[in-house]
Amino acid sequence: MRLFELHGYEQTTVEQIAEAAAISPRTFFRYFPTKEDVVLWDEYDPLVAEILASRPADESLADTFRAVIRETVTGLYGQDPERLLTRVRLTSTVPELRARMRDERTHGVELVLPALAEARGRQPDAMQVRVVGSAMLGAVAIALDHWQESDGKRDLIGLIDDALDSLAAAMRELSPASP
Repeated sequence: MRLFELHGYEQTTVEQIAEAAAISPRTFFRYFPTKEDVVLWDEYDPLVAEILASRPADESLADTFRAVIRETVTGLYGQDPERLLTRVRLTSTVPELRARMRDERTHGVELVLPALAEARGRQPDAMQVRVVGSAMLGAVAIALDHWQESDGKRDLIGLIDDALDSLAAAMRELSPASP
């Protein structure tokens, strides 16, 4: 992340990253398939299944997603807020990272289906999971934008809670579809 901030994403090479990490470019590619993955990977991705398993089986899907979102973002934020801010800046300004992030959000929701099924003892409705998860991740993306625009000065977890509360309030306002 330091190299990306110093030289810019496009100008930073895999060779420079490998050298800074005291590894060979070949070793770099064992850990990261692409340069984009350096920015997008975080240590909480593999833990999502564990977080889901720790949630009550009868909890609403929205509450489960909210808990997963809060726990993962709180972990990333608490560990290194400057690194997270750099990641958010890069994913909002570098076109290929923005596209990958959008793709990761879309497919990431689908990847939780097996973990949800295992945690709840039944297969959840795939469409419901996609709709709820995508809507909530969209709200989180807006919260991250606001946080980034404040140069990381605003309370990120508070912004996420506000965004998710706004989504919940808007959903309560929807009238049921007419038959």
